[in-house]
Amino acid sequence: MLISLVPRITGMKTENAWGRGSRGMVRCTARLSRPLRTPELHRIEGLAETTVCANEIIHECRPEEVEDWHSLLSDVLRGEWVAPAHRVAQVAGPKTRRDRKRPRPDPAA
Repeated sequence: MLISLVPRITGMKTENAWGRGSRGMVRCTARLSRPLRTPELHRIEGLAETTVCANEIIHECRPEEVEDWHSLLSDVLRGEWVAPAHRVAQVAGPKTRRDRKRPRPDPAA
């Protein structure tokens, strides 16, 4: 008996989504070899514009992004992809009041 440790993509269907008012978008439906387990489901939910229905994953994107999404989906299913961490923007400038009030002297040459 062969047990699949990682769900595989067994089929991929791409169709136009013009009927719903989305301009130039396509709907990609990937059929999997088995239903997703909870950790796999959480990884898939981290992808934008992606929904899971039983053993199918539905994603909407531009036609030129279909191949990139397919390879990203394969990486996520294998567990090789990690969601990017949110970074806090840092603003350059004076850090304290004292730095704002007094200009620094030029170094002696």
